[in-house]
Amino acid sequence: MDPTDRFVEAVRNPTPDIHLDVLTALIGASFERDADVDEVVATLDHLAAECEPTFEGILGQFHHHLTGNTADYGDPRNSYLHAVLHRGLGIPITLSVVAIELGRRLGVPVHGVGLPGHFMVGCGERFADPFHLGRIYSVEELEPAWQRMTGIREPLDRRLLGSVTSRGIALRMLNNLKATFVAMDDPVPLRTLARLRGAFPELAHEHAEYARWLRHWN
Repeated sequence: MDPTDRFVEAVRNPTPDIHLDVLTALIGASFERDADVDEVVATLDHLAAECEPTFEGILGQFHHHLTGNTADYGDPRNSYLHAVLHRGLGIPITLSVVAIELGRRLGVPVHGVGLPGHFMVGCGERFADPFHLGRIYSVEELEPAWQRMTGIREPLDRRLLGSVTSRGIALRMLNNLKATFVAMDDPVPLRTLARLRGAFPELAHEHAEYARWLRHWN
C-alpha cells in the first residue's frame, strides 16, 4: 500500500494495530518514496540487539550512533525516521522515537514526554534527552534543565510528564514539518503534508489552509 494511504488508514483506525516505528516511518516514506519502512524496523532491531536491556543501555546508543542535528535543525530529513537512522542525526522527537522503540524491543518501558519546546523520554521517575547524547535527569533535575534548553522561565507543569500516545507523537512530528514546508512554500511536499494532516479530524479547521498550499496544483 502507498505509505501515505497506510498512514491515513492507521490514524483513522480507532484501534490501530501498528507500532510507533512503522507509523512514524510512514511519514518519511510519504515524502521520500524510495524509503523502506521494513528497513527502518530491521535497523531498530539491530540497534536493540546491541543494547543492554536498561534505560541506561538504550540511552548509550546516543553516545555511539545518534545525536541531535544542531547544525541544521530545520532540515526536513530530521523528521524522516529512515534518514535519522541512516545519517545518525535527528531532532528531539525523532530521536525519542528511536529510544521508545528500542525500549519496546527490550522490554524497557520508555515513553515519550511532550514538554513545551523540547521532546524527551521518560522511564519511571527518570527522564532523558536523546537530542543531547541521551543525558539522564531525575525529576528534580528536569525542570531547570528544560528551562535552560528552551529559555522558558515558568515552572514546568508536572502533568506534562505523562506518556504521549503514538498518535500524538506523529501529529507533533507533522507540526514540525508544517513549520518547515510552509516556510519553504514548496508545492510538492505541501501536497503530501496536506494529505497526512488531513487524516486527523481535530485538524479540520486547517482545510482552508490546505487550499492555499495547493494553489500551485489548481
